[in-house]
Amino acid sequence: MPPKPPAELSNIIIKMADTEHLKRLKEGVSTWNLWRQEHPESRPDLHEALLATLDLRGANLSEADLGGANLAKANLVGANLAEADLRGADLRGADLSRSNLTGVNFSKSTIDIYTIYRDIEGCDIGVNGLYSPITDSAALLRIDPPGNSMQGANADAVIESLRHARKLHTFSLLLAGIAMLFIVIKPKTITLPYLSGSFKFDDISYAFLAMILSTFLLSQVSSFIDSALQGAHYLNDRRSAMLVGHFPWLLSKYESEAANRRQSKVMRFFLVFHPVIYLYFFLKWDLLFIGDWEGIMLHYQEMTVIFAEYLLPVFYVILIMLCRHIFRLSEGFQKPILFDTETERGRQTDMERLAEAVEKQASRTAELVELMRKREG
Repeated sequence: MPPKPPAELSNIIIKMADTEHLKRLKEGVSTWNLWRQEHPESRPDLHEALLATLDLRGANLSEADLGGANLAKANLVGANLAEADLRGADLRGADLSRSNLTGVNFSKSTIDIYTIYRDIEGCDIGVNGLYSPITDSAALLRIDPPGNSMQGANADAVIESLRHARKLHTFSLLLAGIAMLFIVIKPKTITLPYLSGSFKFDDISYAFLAMILSTFLLSQVSSFIDSALQGAHYLNDRRSAMLVGHFPWLLSKYESEAANRRQSKVMRFFLVFHPVIYLYFFLKWDLLFIGDWEGIMLHYQEMTVIFAEYLLPVFYVILIMLCRHIFRLSEGFQKPILFDTETERGRQTDMERLAEAVEKQASRTAELVELMRKREG
């Protein structure tokens, strides 16, 4: 007789996909869908199935058990996955475009930056993945990005990037605010301090200097906010979601209410495109209204600013392109940062166990200290 397996192993049941179901699916989508129509009461068992790179366009996988299935790079365009169990599934590189994901359980499943989910139904799209409101579960980006990306799940790094971006953007706003004073108060000159004295500027000279400074400042803002957004893709826990989601900066703050989103978009537009104000100083408005383009060009050439007719258009175009890029990045933050509820419960349980172990160890240490004191006494 063959030796009996250990008792602890005999109790372990490894659940695998139903071979008949798997065979039918691999015969083709049309065959599979016909079988589903003929057997509406059957729930497909594709647990832990190897379905990577398969063409499953339009497949009826509703209520299927796809827990732990490998769907990497699978083509699921237009597939019906309503109420399917995708817990622990590998969805890296899969194309879920136009698929029905209503009621899907995504808990502990993974996607990556190559997973496509355009025009999906039944799920919310977040900064770092997909969220199913019915099952309160999320498919999150893997926390181990490519080794050359220098990214990872680090909420503190995201916050630090946002702090730098906010500081530089505030300085650019200050420059635009001083330009606004020129328009409203109309002083002949303005004095700006520097290390060993002060400079006096007229409106044109100041606007030109402020525009150049804003160009360099906003290029750095763009870099920092882009880094923050890329880092936010890999966040995967409640603490990180709360920390980044509540960072006090309008350009990165997520608004869940529709009315607040509209108001936020308008405010972000004005905050981002504040350098437009410098255009006021370089246009000859009376000539513009009558369409005298030759007069406008002559106005540029007669400016006191060095190379105004060459540098102004170049810097202004770069500045507007930077503003447009920053606005698009700020739109990227108008999605929630997700976390998976089941994973969070597991984390809390682990923390409770750790706290209990630490408490027991502290109690034993106190007893040992007390015993040593008694011996010394």
